[in-house]
Amino acid sequence: MSEINIKTSGQPEIGNRERLKSNGSASDAVPASQTTQSTADKVSFTATAEQLQSLQHIVAAAPAVNLDKVAELRAAIENGSYTVDTPKLAQNLLKSEEQFD
Repeated sequence: MSEINIKTSGQPEIGNRERLKSNGSASDAVPASQTTQSTADKVSFTATAEQLQSLQHIVAAAPAVNLDKVAELRAAIENGSYTVDTPKLAQNLLKSEEQFD
């Protein structure tokens, strides 16, 4: 598992808020800047999350088009050896049409 430690100490408070001591008395208020304690948040990623992130990078880097297949089909069309399997084409068209119903 990967871990990220985030320190949150030393962060400026919004406005001029003051924290009250346990008795709640405003006269005993201590400025927030004097009561800031060092804390760290810890975030852990599971192995599955790391694998998903790795796969996302691989997919993002892969070309959207298989250029080898395009070149192969282009050559077959140009030299006249490309044939269309019409029954298979018709079946696939019907399948895609069914998905929209």
